[in-house]
Amino acid sequence: MSSFGEMLRRERELRQISLREIAEATKISLRYLDSLEKDDFKHLPGGVFNKGFVRAYAQFIGVDPETMVTAYLEEEQRQQAEARHEAAAAIAAAAPAPEASEVARSAAARWWLAALALIIVLLVLAGLTFLGFGPLASRVKGLRSDAPAVTAATAKATGS
Repeated sequence: MSSFGEMLRRERELRQISLREIAEATKISLRYLDSLEKDDFKHLPGGVFNKGFVRAYAQFIGVDPETMVTAYLEEEQRQQAEARHEAAAAIAAAAPAPEASEVARSAAARWWLAALALIIVLLVLAGLTFLGFGPLASRVKGLRSDAPAVTAATAKATGS
């Protein structure tokens, strides 16, 4: 399938009309007309101007203007989609994928951090329990208070 610009140029050449004739009759810059035929839309002013250029060009060479505007818009959308695809591919290529060793290192680092956090939590709970504030504090207090009684009972039994 031929592109919009090729179709436009073919229709013009079939009628043996030069770009200069179209430029003089429509007052559209020869550079803009050439850009239309080359599907080089980035050198056009944009927006409604481009559609106006296509309409005037098509009317001058005797082709349905609305068909040509539709073909222009489709080609413009295709080019924009292609540009977005190329930009996404360039971004993906610029961001290097992490190597397996880096992934393994980061996984090992996460395990070490988790183990360190667990040890810290256990130490804090042990300290609180020892000071009488932790979840096992009542049992530890009971053991501490029983210790003198046990030693006194042991001393009586042994006869000291």
